[in-house]
Amino acid sequence: MMEATFARVAPFPIIELDALLHDYLLGLVLIAGVERDTGARPVQWVHSSDLLDPTPFLTPRTVLLTTGAQFGDVPATEAVDAYVRRLVQAGTTALGVGVGLQWERIPPPLIEACDRHRLPLFRVPYDTPFLAVVRTAARLLDTRTAEDWGREQSAPPGLYSRRERLANSEAALRVAVLQLLLGGRRELAEQVASQLLPPLPRGSIAVLGFADPPPAALAAELAPLIAEQPGVLSASTGGVTTVVAEAGFVSGLRRVLARHRVAAGVSERGSMDELPELMEQAERAAELAGRQDPPAPLDYRPQMHAGVLQLLQGSPEAARRAQGLLAPLRRHDERHGDLLEQSLAAWLRHNGQISPTAAELGVHRHTLRGRVQTAAELLQRDLDDPDARAELWAALRLAR
Repeated sequence: MMEATFARVAPFPIIELDALLHDYLLGLVLIAGVERDTGARPVQWVHSSDLLDPTPFLTPRTVLLTTGAQFGDVPATEAVDAYVRRLVQAGTTALGVGVGLQWERIPPPLIEACDRHRLPLFRVPYDTPFLAVVRTAARLLDTRTAEDWGREQSAPPGLYSRRERLANSEAALRVAVLQLLLGGRRELAEQVASQLLPPLPRGSIAVLGFADPPPAALAAELAPLIAEQPGVLSASTGGVTTVVAEAGFVSGLRRVLARHRVAAGVSERGSMDELPELMEQAERAAELAGRQDPPAPLDYRPQMHAGVLQLLQGSPEAARRAQGLLAPLRRHDERHGDLLEQSLAAWLRHNGQISPTAAELGVHRHTLRGRVQTAAELLQRDLDDPDARAELWAALRLAR
């Protein structure tokens, strides 16, 4: 009787667990704690947490998502049993475990504990971010709310505010993860992102940037590509959307932006360690892309930063200093028939990346490293210093 009374006055709608589990795009698989009425169990919200005891933050009828990081690689049976027992006592509807992050497969002790305590346990595949599960639940709950109010009624109180809070929370999380990556804190960024966002980009990446807000048609087409795709991170801040994507996704994103005539900037390829520089490249290219008619994505080129150099090119003093700076390299090349200046210029053009520079020059990577090291010694410059690199790049351009 108490349960029925609460259902009539509950401020939030309720869906059945089956509605979530049967969404084929999520790929959720129920593996333990199955009873005859499991599919009919009520769901009022979805929450993610890797706390050993998340119950202070849970309300009844919640589906909890976790990576299992709180248990380590080999979970102890006693700890897992106590964890599941606490969830059941808190009225948790079901437990979802994301695989491929902490565990490749759900450990038997957790499966056994969920069977023992009759808590539905389902597997969340690696390619399904927790955020996608939360969004799906929110969509289903919103639909149920609209159905309850009827077609004649206006939108129910709190429906749009709930959507807005979810959207704002996601936007803030994306910005925080991007800031962590810019600060070189990759491990912490992955820990933060693992709760709700798709796996972060790895390997060779590029950055795309364009002004907010995109046209509605573009936003709908871009959403699955930049918000739910593993290997792609997007964040909006300061009126600009920044997309950090693995190199393999860049051409597809570029085609979408070109089709909608968006003035976007596309950086060179690089590593996550070069993210600040790649973002600057994308911003500069986006600025110039906006001057095109019609607007279109524009790939970054080093010449786009030639504005200051053009001022220096008219200065005899700048040219004289450039010649003096590079003199040790040129004397060495003349005496030994070497190519230090050419190698250094190519290395700087490739942002200090050895492999593509060596491929362009047709030399072995060890040979290129030796040339760069010799150049640094002759010039008495620390080539890890961005100021030194900028000075040398300017000198090479002025001394041609």
